Amino acid sequence: MTRLIVAALSGLMMLSACTLPPPPSQDIKTASDQTAASRRAAIRLQLATQYLDARQYPVALDEVKQAIAIDPTSVDAYHVRALIYMGMNENALAEDSFRTALSMRANDPDVLNNYGWFLCLTNRFADGKATLQRAVQAPSANGPVKPLTNLGACELRNGDMVAAEKNLQAAYGYDRSDPSVNTNLALLNYKRGNFAQAQEYAGKVNNSRFVSAQSLWLGARIARRQGDSATQNALLSQLRNRFPDSRELTAYERGAWDE
Repeated sequence: MTRLIVAALSGLMMLSACTLPPPPSQDIKTASDQTAASRRAAIRLQLATQYLDARQYPVALDEVKQAIAIDPTSVDAYHVRALIYMGMNENALAEDSFRTALSMRANDPDVLNNYGWFLCLTNRFADGKATLQRAVQAPSANGPVKPLTNLGACELRNGDMVAAEKNLQAAYGYDRSDPSVNTNLALLNYKRGNFAQAQEYAGKVNNSRFVSAQSLWLGARIARRQGDSATQNALLSQLRNRFPDSRELTAYERGAWDE
């Protein structure tokens, strides 16, 4: 299942474990199962998802609108539309699409996960945590790692370090290599002043193929607190070379080490 990182949202959104829905299929489909209209809708939805991944939100929105026009019963299309509106910071429209998707498939783990994170981003922490807890409990072929990670990140965002650690460690127990889990655990320990532990978690991401602007910037901030200028400079060099348009590089250039 594709991992989605929505760059247009807040800094903590960058550490989240959002997911895109799978291709619209509840069973093994063969050619005879699809009508011409359903094939057209599936193609439009696939294009919308690809443009969403590329953060080309207006084009993605146009494609998903066409998918919904062809098949107004597609839960996945409303889900993708919600994620597009999140990327565009159109919160009221995003919420409407999430609610539409859930009205059609109330226990969908991916929709619950992303809607719960959306609620946390908009500082509706109680509702966000309740929705993410539903996502943790919902049956999912991929297990509860993503909603547990987002639940921990939500609690971290709300200042509840104890609850955040509990849920992030639970996610870590399922998958010790997940980059979102490790980055959030690094951030948790950084905020607590446990810089050696923070560096260990951040290093797992920065030394992997999942390295991101967020993990590099966090690693540089940790190294700065440790007085390790060589590591700090090496990570900042990677940040500049690999992610020249990132908000993290902009934060460094502004000297916003503690934001």
